[in-house]
Amino acid sequence: MNRTLVECARCMMEHAGLGKSYWGEAVMTAMFLRNRCPTRAIHQDKSPYQVWTMKKPILANLKVFGCHAYVQVPQDKRAKFDSKSSLCRFLGYAEHQKSYRFEEVSTGAIKISRDATFMEDKFDEGPRNYNDESSVVEFDDHDEDEEKRRR
Repeated sequence: MNRTLVECARCMMEHAGLGKSYWGEAVMTAMFLRNRCPTRAIHQDKSPYQVWTMKKPILANLKVFGCHAYVQVPQDKRAKFDSKSSLCRFLGYAEHQKSYRFEEVSTGAIKISRDATFMEDKFDEGPRNYNDESSVVEFDDHDEDEEKRRR
């Protein structure tokens, strides 16, 4: 299980363009996701979360790790002309409440909130377009030096 979580966390950090300092958040999010997926270890075609709580997990609340989100600033913490939201980075799910964990991009402060608008295609280095042809890398099937050596 350790290898599974580490590989999942590594992929999530790579996809989001985040450094190794986010490994803890990535592993916790990987564990959260893994516990909501069916597993062969439980022979009832259920997830560990479902066996533990006797409820089906709500998958509609899942978001892309590391994506940007605008988190609402509570009314009592802002002045009349202050911004109503702040740009944050999604880091995972809160442990003991139905909320998300965010890191504010400008200050690095950790926030826990349910009130957010997610931009699941935007990350620190810009939006991701997986249908863009410029992201396709083609490799040669053979090496020219190797061909010369064979002759």
